Amino acid sequence: MELNHTHTSDGKSVVFSIKFIKKNGELVYYPRARKCGLNMHLKANAMRGVEQVTMDGRPFGHRTPVKIWNIVEFNGERVKI
Repeated sequence: MELNHTHTSDGKSVVFSIKFIKKNGELVYYPRARKCGLNMHLKANAMRGVEQVTMDGRPFGHRTPVKIWNIVEFNGERVKI
C-alpha cells in the first residue's frame, strides 16, 4: 500500500496550522489549512498551495501559493531552514 501524506486512512484531508510571509511582506496565519493544487508547477517553483478550512473541513477563502522558504511556522513549531 502506498503512503499518502495528504489524506488520513479514512480519506479525510490532513489539516494543519501554518504561518507564512506573503510576497508583499505581510505575515499570515491560518489556524486550520490543508494542501491544495494550483495551476502551476509547484515543485519547480518551490511552492505549495494552501487553503483555509472550517472546523468541519470545508474550504473557504482563496487558495494561496506559498513559497516554501517563506513558511515560518508549521503546526505551532518554528520552521528553520
